[in-house]
Amino acid sequence: MPQTIVQTQALTRVEELLSSTVSALDPKPRLELNAIVPTVSRCLDPGPTESSEQVVVSRAYWLRDIPANHNLAIAYQVRDHWVRQGHVILGTAGLESGHPDIAGETRPDGFILALVWAEGDHLYLASSSPCVWPDGTPEP
Repeated sequence: MPQTIVQTQALTRVEELLSSTVSALDPKPRLELNAIVPTVSRCLDPGPTESSEQVVVSRAYWLRDIPANHNLAIAYQVRDHWVRQGHVILGTAGLESGHPDIAGETRPDGFILALVWAEGDHLYLASSSPCVWPDGTPEP
């Protein structure tokens, strides 16, 4: 991840990741912004090369108009698409119960990807950036 990535570039990347994933799905969902997930939040757990002055950029969309009996198929399509894109699957849960949750990370830039099952048999797709500077790397 280049040190010079800024908040607006991170949001563009998050949206590209989500759009790319949705384009691989059949049936195609109708996207609805999930307002529970904040768009920008403080970097809460900065690593050795990060700062609490940095931010994390996130976006999440409910996958609407997907029948509940398609949730598992959608989950496998998401997982397979991420693997084809070269992303790493960090974990899966709930596949046996039909309540799929999948977490991934992009390579080499370290964005987090998630497909999440929610109460009522709903799915949402989310992505978050690593910690980034709001306006570019500050002067040393």
